[in-house]
Amino acid sequence: MHKLFTGVMATLTPALTLAAGISIDASQQQSLTVTLYNDNLGLVRDTRQIPAIPAGENLSIQDVSHQMMSETLRLENAGEVLEQNLNTHLISTQALLQYYIGKDIQLARMNPATGQESRFTARLLSYEGQLATVSRDNSVESVPVNSNGWRFIFPSVPAGMQSKPSLEITTAGSQASQEAVLTYLTRGLSWQMDYAMTLNQQGNRLSLDGLATLNNHTGVDFNNSNILLMAGQINQPPSNLRYKQERGMMAMAMADGMESGQPQQLQDYQLYKLPQSTSLKTGQTKQVNLIHSDQVNTGKTYRYRFPVYPGLDHNEYREKPDIELSFKNTKDSNLGFPLPAGNARVFSPDNDGQLQFIGSAAVGHTAAGETVRMPVGKAFDISIKRQQSDFEKIYNGHKMRQTLEIRNSRTSAAQVTLNADFSQEWKIDNSSHAYSRSAAGQAQWIVDVPGNGVTTLNFSVQLLQP
Repeated sequence: MHKLFTGVMATLTPALTLAAGISIDASQQQSLTVTLYNDNLGLVRDTRQIPAIPAGENLSIQDVSHQMMSETLRLENAGEVLEQNLNTHLISTQALLQYYIGKDIQLARMNPATGQESRFTARLLSYEGQLATVSRDNSVESVPVNSNGWRFIFPSVPAGMQSKPSLEITTAGSQASQEAVLTYLTRGLSWQMDYAMTLNQQGNRLSLDGLATLNNHTGVDFNNSNILLMAGQINQPPSNLRYKQERGMMAMAMADGMESGQPQQLQDYQLYKLPQSTSLKTGQTKQVNLIHSDQVNTGKTYRYRFPVYPGLDHNEYREKPDIELSFKNTKDSNLGFPLPAGNARVFSPDNDGQLQFIGSAAVGHTAAGETVRMPVGKAFDISIKRQQSDFEKIYNGHKMRQTLEIRNSRTSAAQVTLNADFSQEWKIDNSSHAYSRSAAGQAQWIVDVPGNGVTTLNFSVQLLQP
């Protein structure tokens, strides 16, 4: 930190005082539950012990998120709320300079040769970027804001400016000390899933570890909190829709007493609870192991997808098929529970048993019973040469022939799935291999290629005009 900021804060510290009324900070917390969503959103349920509140008394709640969405705030067990204010006018050098434009301040400068500091009074005329303009002794001069040689000394802290955000609430009062519950949505919280998978050398089983990465950029620490993770795509209301919709989300995410371990189905989403309370500091990125499964039954497929257009094409295409790993999210595959969306990184041991990275893919939200498909890379030892071998115009469209040469340089046999995408209504006249209609505009072939061998697919298709 620059000495400038140290000097400013040292000068200001004695002037910091709490607002009149009752002040409640994090030391009065009884419990804290934080629900993190995937897209820069969090739900905070903060229970604090508060004293009896006289009617009309000002209640200042400290240690709240700097990015609180104040329109979603709900306070229970503190009397009827008459007025609430979120104070985010925070002390900073920039804020103080803006406030004191047109007013007198003190400037201090250290003489590097003598080590003596000199001070003088000047009027702050303007502040922009890294320069402040001041007037003294009938002259105007600029002062660098970030210079280690200068310090700005301000007379006092302006009214309403404070060192951290606070929530000021006026209520109708309460008769006795009790636990008040503060609930609000906030920006600055998010989480994502990352999967680390290890595929065996045979390519038919993998182990799966799901790591949840938690991020806190709210400006406040959440200490000893129960952390819940909401998985699913949740629509957030636009800013002009007020707290009715957002309070519906808050009610949905309340899961006090929820058991950790298996996720809980909540409406059309999945809610995970970390097995033990944890602290999530501001600016911190935390990773926790959320999912683990060994011996997941896995399939490996080589896939190649290509377009067929109604036109003459003299080009020869040389390409590699995708390597696709897949597994069913079922108990038979040693899974069978909801998998949140995230990035998967796959490793496999080499001949010396050392793990090597072999590719990554995105995993979508996957319910129990669904299949996960992960294209992790391109096959090195399998090549496909594709070319249009015939073309003619017919009365109701075009007729063309495609030739695909699939070469396998591995010693073991390989099975390659080929998908042709047709841009018009289509009809295959003949094909060297059996095919299936995998979609309205798509035909699929599954071709076996021997080790160190070549398999050639030929087919003739009519693309018909509508």
